[in-house]
Amino acid sequence: MPKIEKWGLLPNTVLGILHKKEWENRRNLKQRLLNQRPFPIEISLKVPTDQQARDNLGHFHAFFKAWTDFAYPELVEWQERQYRQLSEQRVPVKLRIFSLQQLTELLGTEQQLENWLDKISSFLKQSFVHDRHQHRLFQTLIHHLEQIERYSQQEWQWLIQLIEQLKPNMGAGLYLRALPLSAVNTKFLEQNLLLTEAICNVLYDDEIVLAGGLLAWLDCLDSPKGWLTIKPVCPNVQEKLGGLPVFQLSTEVLDQFELPAERIIVVENIQSGLACPYLENSIVVCGGGKNITWMKAKWLQYKQVFYWGDIDSEGLNILSMVRQKIPHVIALMMDEATVLQFQNHMVDEPDSIFSEPQYLTADELKLFHDLRAQTFKNRRLEQERISVDWVHRYLELL
Repeated sequence: MPKIEKWGLLPNTVLGILHKKEWENRRNLKQRLLNQRPFPIEISLKVPTDQQARDNLGHFHAFFKAWTDFAYPELVEWQERQYRQLSEQRVPVKLRIFSLQQLTELLGTEQQLENWLDKISSFLKQSFVHDRHQHRLFQTLIHHLEQIERYSQQEWQWLIQLIEQLKPNMGAGLYLRALPLSAVNTKFLEQNLLLTEAICNVLYDDEIVLAGGLLAWLDCLDSPKGWLTIKPVCPNVQEKLGGLPVFQLSTEVLDQFELPAERIIVVENIQSGLACPYLENSIVVCGGGKNITWMKAKWLQYKQVFYWGDIDSEGLNILSMVRQKIPHVIALMMDEATVLQFQNHMVDEPDSIFSEPQYLTADELKLFHDLRAQTFKNRRLEQERISVDWVHRYLELL
């Protein structure tokens, strides 16, 4: 196998370096396109020393011939060098590229660049793009080159049609999916939100950033977050809810909507909540996990509120945060008796709570420390590992 020399770079090697540095490196490429990275580009061909040339004359001659035959001779700089054995030789010393056109010709990327610039040009020609926005919009589109590259021509037309229709406050009182758009759907807007936001911010002189984002600028309603599952466990309560056996409400709605039952049973895990038996004048709210923000609702202060979560430091910490909001909350099955009954089903818990919860009762706080000290067979008893008959007997005592 012939020795690979580090000197006397051949054209294919140089073009590989050039492609990696100036085309694959998108930061460098974007700077070239924005005239922030000036030409010419110069790449040293690593001319050999006298000793290197004498040690491998075959490579020296291959180096000389390859650049003599190079398809773009005007880009190769040659110099006279004195070699002891070879006498004076005219050798290639560097490749110099003076323009973006020369760069793309060398790399064979003319079509790729043309596709990008055609898309950008078609956008800049739209009647809704004012002259004063042209330069900044060009910069913005170049910064999103990777996304532009992925668009088909049809998708690019959809983007143009979308941008043209967007106006301040057009989504007042509406969720994003209900935005009145024609020829393009709102899912396309959702999937292209960042680029749409960046373009609109240019066209509307930074109004989008000042408003806090595109959705705020459009005045769309925030999408409901933190869905919780509601299950009435009393026929009379279910009747008050139109007969619905189970349904979901968002955190925002639940904060304002008073549930028509005297007793509200909050269960961390959705499956455990759905398994709750009949309880007079009661509703189960389950599946929220750590989402307890809705429990600041004023109407909860006038209800009997119960909380049932995993018996571990995380679950007891959530119980503490619930009690901070609702001081009269009663914990369900989060006690030592339940742990002792089911400790063979306990699992380990990674450390996640590093400070003592502030709103636990004395018994709850003792349980917290006992769990951390591994007083039991392990440190976590999950709700779903408690038997159904134990749950039913416990709840019957309420």
